[in-house]
Amino acid sequence: MSHLTADDLRQAFAAATRALERHREAINALNVFPVPDGDTGTNMLLTMRSAMERCPTATDSTLAEVAGGLADGAFWGARGNSGVILSQFLKGFAEALEEKQVCRAADLAWAFSLASDAAYQAVGQPVEGTMLTVIRSLSLESQECQEGGGEGPRDLWEKAFRAGQEALDRTPEQLPVLREAGVVDAGGMGVVVIMGGALAHLNGTGDEQVAMAVARGYTGSDASRTAGLDAHYLDSVSQIQWGYCIQFVITGEDLAAESIRHQFVEISESAVVVGGGRSVRVHVHAPDPGPALSLGASLGQLNQIDIQNMNQQNREFAAGLSTAVSGGELAVVAVASGDGLDALFREVGCAVVVSGGQTMNPSVRDILEAVESAGAKHTIILPNNKNVIATAEQVVKAKNGVYVVPSDSVPRGVAAMLAFNPEESAENNLASMNSALAGIVAIEVTKAVRPATVDKLKVAAGQYIGLLEGKIVAAGEVPEQVLESALALAGMSPSHVVTLYLGAAADRDDAEALSQRLEQRHPGIQVDLVDGGQPHYHYLASVE
Repeated sequence: MSHLTADDLRQAFAAATRALERHREAINALNVFPVPDGDTGTNMLLTMRSAMERCPTATDSTLAEVAGGLADGAFWGARGNSGVILSQFLKGFAEALEEKQVCRAADLAWAFSLASDAAYQAVGQPVEGTMLTVIRSLSLESQECQEGGGEGPRDLWEKAFRAGQEALDRTPEQLPVLREAGVVDAGGMGVVVIMGGALAHLNGTGDEQVAMAVARGYTGSDASRTAGLDAHYLDSVSQIQWGYCIQFVITGEDLAAESIRHQFVEISESAVVVGGGRSVRVHVHAPDPGPALSLGASLGQLNQIDIQNMNQQNREFAAGLSTAVSGGELAVVAVASGDGLDALFREVGCAVVVSGGQTMNPSVRDILEAVESAGAKHTIILPNNKNVIATAEQVVKAKNGVYVVPSDSVPRGVAAMLAFNPEESAENNLASMNSALAGIVAIEVTKAVRPATVDKLKVAAGQYIGLLEGKIVAAGEVPEQVLESALALAGMSPSHVVTLYLGAAADRDDAEALSQRLEQRHPGIQVDLVDGGQPHYHYLASVE
């Protein structure tokens, strides 16, 4: 093969995207650096999918059009640090091929060189032992091969791929965090998979090259989330305050990426800024998103704003990996909204908590990805909302070893979780968790969004309403009074335990006063208060 055509390049990167799809979770399992701001494998895959969407498919497309389409799509669809760096890799690659009809070995070496330069320029403070190192190593190898002469583009690609593998092997020697965790760099692994997937197409060998890369001991099984991580590392990473991951696109006139990058470096130790001209993409990590947004707004119009709480992501990251470290035979995935509820479910043994619930129901993909990230042989889902049960049941159809305990409220989900025993079989846990659902009377207090009359009870818009087992039974202006009315209808005896989950808008003093009144009016009952932090529901309550 003396050269690559436009179609060769398109098909090679399509194969690379398929390789990322197959090995996304294996790459995600390595996601320990620089911060857990979204799974690296997923971010790189979504970036490549966006690149392929902009890649022209017409048979008469030129090499420059194909490479340029890949770069343009990646820029607009870049996700996370790894995705932004990948987009710049494709940008540099495209720049080298702008005037080319076909891609010969010398052109490919130049493309890898410009790709490496663009990737490094995107990062305010480049760190070795990351995907940048892997990219540079394959670039240097391709240049050395070209200087030696006699190589075709396929042979050069293969040698660059192998150089990337070797560089990936060395990443734990360069970064203490990787050495401590016992893994190679996730972004670097993504680059190796991309290079291997493309090479597999150029060689006509299917997935052997990528399979070989994964089998070399980087990640273990795709289903595993351990990736060599140990409990000591999980303990240390859980103590770090990560702050926020802030991403947006600035649009304006004559935007200079390098100048803008210097400004963001002053407020963030992790700043990636790419683009130029009319559009610049910014990805920074900071303890407060405000200064980054203000700086960006001072430079132009902000679009595609995305802010992620990395402290919460870190909790999910550590909890999911802890499950895998402890054996990974059986895990529970719960759906809940609110920092307090998130922490509660994790404390009682949930491997992963999917953010969602009323007004923000998660998708089948959201829950499926959580199940896969738990990495267990068998997984039980707690929907914790009647509108999420059907979605969870679709996940059962999509993946073997998944079961649903149909908790229709958070209180029932908590009860089911308290009945969970990781030492028991999935079958025994399903029986005990389903049984626990029946022993709970669930109450919810929220605000009415419109006036209504339900069973002769008139409700005005904006009033607090109390729902007992999903039926409106009380309404009023004071949430604690509404909750008291609903609890009275639930019927309480001295043996009952009442748990009140305080929403984000609830007042702790008011809740404690209510707790004292309930214990005085119903001698012998136990009232527990939990800071749930849930939106929309002033209180959730259970009687058991």
